[in-house]
Amino acid sequence: MNCIFDQDRSIFYRIDCSMKKYVLTAFSFFLSLVLNIVSAQNLDYFLQKGLEKSPALKELSNQIRASRIDSIITRSEYLPQVNFNASMMYAPIIDGYGYSEPITNGQTLTGTLNVSQQIFNKKTRQNNLDKYGIENRSLVNTQSITRQELQKAITSIYLAAYSAWLDKDYQEKMLKTMTDEGKILQQWVEKGVYRQTDYLSFKIEISATERQIKNLDIEYRKELSNLKLLCGITDTASVTLTLPKLTEVKARPVESSPLYHRFVIDSLRIQNEKIGIEQKYKPAVNWFSDAGLVNNEPGYIYQNFGISFGLGLTLPVYDGQQKKLNFDKLKTSEETRKSYQDFFLAQYNIQIRQLQSELNDVRQLTLETENQIRMMEDLISQDKSLLNSGNLQITDYILAIKNLIETRHNYTLNLIREQYLINEINFWKQ
Repeated sequence: MNCIFDQDRSIFYRIDCSMKKYVLTAFSFFLSLVLNIVSAQNLDYFLQKGLEKSPALKELSNQIRASRIDSIITRSEYLPQVNFNASMMYAPIIDGYGYSEPITNGQTLTGTLNVSQQIFNKKTRQNNLDKYGIENRSLVNTQSITRQELQKAITSIYLAAYSAWLDKDYQEKMLKTMTDEGKILQQWVEKGVYRQTDYLSFKIEISATERQIKNLDIEYRKELSNLKLLCGITDTASVTLTLPKLTEVKARPVESSPLYHRFVIDSLRIQNEKIGIEQKYKPAVNWFSDAGLVNNEPGYIYQNFGISFGLGLTLPVYDGQQKKLNFDKLKTSEETRKSYQDFFLAQYNIQIRQLQSELNDVRQLTLETENQIRMMEDLISQDKSLLNSGNLQITDYILAIKNLIETRHNYTLNLIREQYLINEINFWKQ
């Protein structure tokens, strides 16, 4: 019986171990999927999140909708306006004291439905509607500029984070290489080919590289945190970034750029205000009508239902030359707008030429640095053979590795700088 129970326990133990194995395998597979998803968080991912969660873009979208509603409200203001007014008034006279009865009629009961509407105001109405149309265009244009600025900022911070990560990655690769070489060096020291002091110097270089990796890891996590904060991402997990492949957008006329279009909109706004001032000094006509009950004798209330209608005219005569002063003010605004527009055009052309020239120089330098890295890698490969045979000082080998690290760092900076410049050029060209 004991033997049977032991066999049963053995079977259950194998089943339990098998289940645990399956669970661990499934968990490992799930974890690998998660890690793969995390590692896929490239620049497009952060741009999507940043644009999706930006409160500034959401606010502008709400303002655009509010502007459209204001336009509808303005249209409704020029339709006939209907109001109902009602009042009851009693002015008693006690012992001959009280309000004059011929003026107050002693008592009044009023209930009327009033209708009024401005007429002959087509230009004024259209000018006010154009005002909201211009405001809507301005908000849409501001939204485009804000989107471009946000994309530029996210890309810049992403490149900064990627630069820190790439520096750290290079240092880690170099640390692995130096650690492997340290094992070989230790063997040569034990055989008396190299001195113990050479090995200690090598260990010091390894320790310095380890500290550098820690510093770069701190810098990388800082830049990554800044990137996530800008994009509204609350996840604090570390991710692996990839170098983006930014491409230059096609050049288009500067007049189609949102950066330039804001000056066009400002010009339209000033012109709209001029028309508004002109219309303000034109005669305004409105018709009105009411129907209802106006009575001061309750006994005859059934006879006091009636209707009235009429026209109203408003004609400005004198307001202290406000019209001229307002036009002078708008003239000043137009001069300021023109000054900013001219400055922008000059700045735009110079900026594009300067950035394009700098980009070409960086690309040429990148090619030269790439060739230099290949030659240095060949040199280190030869130095490694000399080191293993005891024909090269370890300090010279370390110096060669450090030079390679520095050259690779410069190469990385050139790649990052190239992306920075393309990001800047795209901002101006879009």
